[in-house]
Amino acid sequence: MIANWKNTAVIIPVYNSADYLQELFQRITNLFPEKSIFAVNDASKDNSADICKKSCVNYISFDTNRGKGAALQAGFQAAIKKNFQYAFSIDSDLQHKPEDFPVFLKKQNETNANMIIGKRVFSKSGMPFSRILSNTITSKIVSLVTKKKICDSQSGLRLYDLNLIKKLKFHSTRYQFETEIILKFAKSGAVIDFVPIETIYNGQESYISKFRDIINFVKIVLYEVNHKLEN
Repeated sequence: MIANWKNTAVIIPVYNSADYLQELFQRITNLFPEKSIFAVNDASKDNSADICKKSCVNYISFDTNRGKGAALQAGFQAAIKKNFQYAFSIDSDLQHKPEDFPVFLKKQNETNANMIIGKRVFSKSGMPFSRILSNTITSKIVSLVTKKKICDSQSGLRLYDLNLIKKLKFHSTRYQFETEIILKFAKSGAVIDFVPIETIYNGQESYISKFRDIINFVKIVLYEVNHKLEN
């Protein structure tokens, strides 16, 4: 089955994104109807919840902060219940362009990939060197473990095959989930592909706890190296 505008959902993990949400929803709805969009509010401290509630998108809310991975998984499960076959993930801070969605669909239709990741070009991004270095190192480690070239392991703009997600079990709930799902897809024999996307960085605050998430990244990589794929 190939991804198209009717069988594909859009999952947005939301955390303190009130400054960006209205524009993001507007730009996504130029491409997808509201019924295809799932906003998952991870206990934001600003008025993100109010903006989500006033929109016509599907709204999921956590009472306590559970992490980006938990928000993505909640969005996936909600989309699966509504019979979507594929899902985009996109960050809520406008660092990704919804206008790139057609390129992902075109690539998936050409390659029948189970996951397509947006590959950022960091040379013109203005992103802090520490974040570029972190992504470079983690991408190389994930590439070694999966024996596949993973160009951008931390990119949040992706297209997923929900039929494969239904068959997998995940352990991560925070940022390292995006690494775990690459490892699990690779172990299952899934086709992982990439499309180039623009890197947009406007100095937004990062909510990644560097020490905690480095430790969690190492843990999930070691777990996947030492355990067989769970179904």
